Amino acid sequence: MQEIRFGKIVFIPGPGGGRYPFCNSLYIDDEVRAVIDPGSDEGQLRMLQEKGPVRKVIQSHYHEDHGSFGCLFPNAELCVHKSETPCYQGIDKVLEYYGLRGTEYEDVWRNLLLRRFNYKVRKPTCELQDGDLVRFGETTMRVIHTPGHSIGHCCFYFPDEGVLYLGDLDMTRFGPWYGDRVSDIDSTIESVRKLMNIPARFFVSAHETGVIEGDIKALAEEYIAVIEEREKKLIAFLDRPRTLDEIVSQWIVYKKPREPRHFFEFGERALMVKHIERLEKRGLLKQERMKYSLV
Repeated sequence: MQEIRFGKIVFIPGPGGGRYPFCNSLYIDDEVRAVIDPGSDEGQLRMLQEKGPVRKVIQSHYHEDHGSFGCLFPNAELCVHKSETPCYQGIDKVLEYYGLRGTEYEDVWRNLLLRRFNYKVRKPTCELQDGDLVRFGETTMRVIHTPGHSIGHCCFYFPDEGVLYLGDLDMTRFGPWYGDRVSDIDSTIESVRKLMNIPARFFVSAHETGVIEGDIKALAEEYIAVIEEREKKLIAFLDRPRTLDEIVSQWIVYKKPREPRHFFEFGERALMVKHIERLEKRGLLKQERMKYSLV
């Protein structure tokens, strides 16, 4: 595959186009070598470390598929948004942020994070904030805090190259994820709209869509529309009082039952809970005797 390069910024696709459990990464091949979201291709990332020491690992957010090969760079400075620092200092915090603590899925996910995604306690040495400028030599990156997907999710803008790394605001047909305990639907929408106003020429998605050239406004509107489509289907199903289990069994998000259960059932439930909370907040939904109904 031909290398995609923007000045000293190199796009590293993950297997399957960066489909979960992988992601796409960026490599900054400058005076200060850096990797953004080291969850892509293990072989290519190993080659980068052999080429010369990677001095910074920068994560858009704490999700496991974005840092599974960060262990290849143990001596690099770890840069994360300040709100997610606790997730790198103990696996219990990851599970808490996800909303998995005390659930039937907790042990399965704990083992998955440790064995499949190489989770290791690591103290971040650099806490990112919105508007921060990170300089690598000739290349400069601006941090854009885009919460919603996760509480500390960040996108990264390289103004000289006209490149915007979208992270998990990935513009896929599946639509946004906002199922963490610390996620928020309205913040997700606000963050996507924020990105629509960044004057980039190239948009790099962490999953599947890869490199997008040109205006992303139409694509971003379609991405946001998935949220409203899910909510409309939920409202239609609430033609009579329903339990949360009944709502989850409709597979509004994933369309049909999928395996592994610990992943897809948890995801379906988490996203539906967020929609329920949003409708309750707007005064459109009420709960009585463990069932939800429209007001």
